[in-house]
Amino acid sequence: MRKMHIRILDLDGSITLQNALIHRYKPVQHNLRHWGPRLRLGCSFRRFHAFARSLNRRLRHDDYIEDSALTFYGSGDFHHASLALISRIRQPFNLLVIDNHPDWMRGIPFMHCGTWLYHAARLPMVQQVFHAGGDVDFDNSFRWLAPWRLIRDGKICVFPSVRTFQRGKWRHVLHEPVRSNHWMRSPERRLEKILQPFEEDLQRWPLYISLDKDVMVRQDAVVNWDSGHLELPEVLELLRLFCRKAKQRLIGMDVVGDWSPVQSQGLFRKLLGWTEHPALDVRPGQATERNEETNLSVVETIMASQATKEAVDRSLRIAA
Repeated sequence: MRKMHIRILDLDGSITLQNALIHRYKPVQHNLRHWGPRLRLGCSFRRFHAFARSLNRRLRHDDYIEDSALTFYGSGDFHHASLALISRIRQPFNLLVIDNHPDWMRGIPFMHCGTWLYHAARLPMVQQVFHAGGDVDFDNSFRWLAPWRLIRDGKICVFPSVRTFQRGKWRHVLHEPVRSNHWMRSPERRLEKILQPFEEDLQRWPLYISLDKDVMVRQDAVVNWDSGHLELPEVLELLRLFCRKAKQRLIGMDVVGDWSPVQSQGLFRKLLGWTEHPALDVRPGQATERNEETNLSVVETIMASQATKEAVDRSLRIAA
């Protein structure tokens, strides 16, 4: 597996403002701003497939391969772009989603940032889905739209942020939260214990990670959605732990959750924005600065993980 590189799919201008990230890592940048207003929050399946084809043609001419990229592409309003990225992978892999929301609604007649994971979980190359850090829209009325067959069968394994879910079918599904106490960070040994039953599955396949920074408290990430409960050190520990369980075989990663002003095309997307976005008081400059600091921490953590793998591989080659 080649060394991981950094890539920006510029859908909303939020990442290209992060000068330290760009200066330090010199990411490959793809200008997709013309797609942003047509994809934001949701779009028809036809438009999504057109975007996926366009993205595939563009990335085909990269100097790198698609399974070695850490991709930033802006607001969580575009999280369905993750489906276009992971659909390009041509080998079996496990999928880790770290997100405040489930993103797995089924039965919706269009593509939406809250439906992409349902489609991803049904891809033939996706072996198992691990969803960590969630809290919002799991056990309210949206629970009726959850992919219960996949959850019951263990294809999707859920680790909420700070609580177990009590309503409906959740009472019959094992879902151990990341924290045992709502107000205290989870120690590493607890996370190790939670993942112990899944070690064999995690070791079997490479790992792809999709991180939405709305899983974190507002002090660590300014997002377009409601913020979650985890703190940055907990998210970094989740990344380190899952990578370690997967033997550092990280096949790719994407990061969303960078705040940007909502610019959308068409009444449909404007209605989605008005009805789904919470009212937030955001100072754009401070949002960019805070999100950039978190993005840099994420990149450093992943690069350290990959450096560990390279060192181990080098030692094995020398020993052989």
